[in-house]
Amino acid sequence: MNLKVAQTLRKIVGEDNVLELLEDILPYTLDASIIYRGVPTCVVRPHSTEEISEIVKFANEQRIPVIPRGAGTNFVGAVVPSNGGIVIDLTGMNRIIEINPANLTCTVEAGVVHAKLESELAKYGLYWPPDPGSSDACTMGGVIAMNAGGMRALKYGTTRDWVLSLKVVLPNGEVIKTGSKTFKGNAGYDLTRLFVGSEGTLGIITEATLKLRPIPEAENRISAYFDSIEKAGAAVSKIYMAGIVPAAMELMDRGIITAVSKWLGKKFPDMDAYLIVSVDGLRSEVETLSNKVEQVLKESGASQVLRATTKEEFDEIWLIRSEGATALPNITGKMNVTHDVCVPINKLPEAFKTIREICNKYGIPVAIVSHAGDGNVHAIFSVNLQDPEESARAKKAHDEMCRYIIKIGGTISGEHGIGIDKAELLVEEVGPVVMELMRAIKRVFDPNNIMNPGKMGL
Repeated sequence: MNLKVAQTLRKIVGEDNVLELLEDILPYTLDASIIYRGVPTCVVRPHSTEEISEIVKFANEQRIPVIPRGAGTNFVGAVVPSNGGIVIDLTGMNRIIEINPANLTCTVEAGVVHAKLESELAKYGLYWPPDPGSSDACTMGGVIAMNAGGMRALKYGTTRDWVLSLKVVLPNGEVIKTGSKTFKGNAGYDLTRLFVGSEGTLGIITEATLKLRPIPEAENRISAYFDSIEKAGAAVSKIYMAGIVPAAMELMDRGIITAVSKWLGKKFPDMDAYLIVSVDGLRSEVETLSNKVEQVLKESGASQVLRATTKEEFDEIWLIRSEGATALPNITGKMNVTHDVCVPINKLPEAFKTIREICNKYGIPVAIVSHAGDGNVHAIFSVNLQDPEESARAKKAHDEMCRYIIKIGGTISGEHGIGIDKAELLVEEVGPVVMELMRAIKRVFDPNNIMNPGKMGL
């Protein structure tokens, strides 16, 4: 690394907070996407917004790319330093600044781990409704930058719906604050929602004020097995049509059921799909809704419907969902490559069927996990990434799947984002005019294109 760059960064963050040696920066060359790699010039570990401001100001003057990074749990290469540059590791900014039960808000730094925040909020009987699957590792800055969703999104919405205010370092090093601590606000353009989901391309989120809710009094989980995934998909719309909005509806297909069965040595019914419906709210309300859900599931063709009545049964119902991602690679002997798309809810049966057909066409084993309640489908490809021919077939299957999803009115990403993975496909979904508008916004914020360049096709 250029000696002047190293010296300048060390003056800002201290001797021990600049990493240059290959063995130190190796973890920062990839993220959970597995596929994408890039070697940073160096990694910097700041501990304040002021330090980040100085780093970015220097990088902008020198035209050095800057890549903000939390835990790297995203699946789309969003924090891979594909153009080299300075990776800014935000995990050291991990303070929960305030929890305000009276206002139902909290303020956190970007490096706070989601599960840690949930644990602290629970002491006040509160929670933050978005629930990313990587809760034990992901940091709030990354959750916000990627607009994470999760299993409760169908009832409560995604991250974008629960962020009130942000502190952001702009690409020129200036620090701004967007939004307010109020639940309503109509003062000018909504820059807060613009930064949420921007994948670090417009600025670095260092602090956020979040909207909270009291933990629901009660929650029930009901599970159902179906002999076809299409029937399970159709049941989702029927539950809504019965006037029920569950907290979550999670679907797993035969591939997941079989893998978990072998992995844990447990016997599950030989079925094509497994649907979990979670309802929450007041205890009396939850019982009424649970009865309705059971009735709809049976009328939809479920062969077995169970309701959890004890803590053990509660956890047992969730077992297939929680162990699926671990079981698959251990059983198949290949890597999981998770792809995220979202379709209109009434298109779920067709989408499940077509995704399987596309993957079968290219000889790529696929297992399906779905946040079915909001149409979000995760197609998990089992791929030998060391085999170029197999990897190429998997890429073709992915692209054909995404183009099919666009054709039926869906989107190429429900919650995982665009990153490097879907940058080329984004223009096919939004069109060239919208793509140019997004690039124009990027140029306004980041005229020198230093902020996470190459992500989202920007």
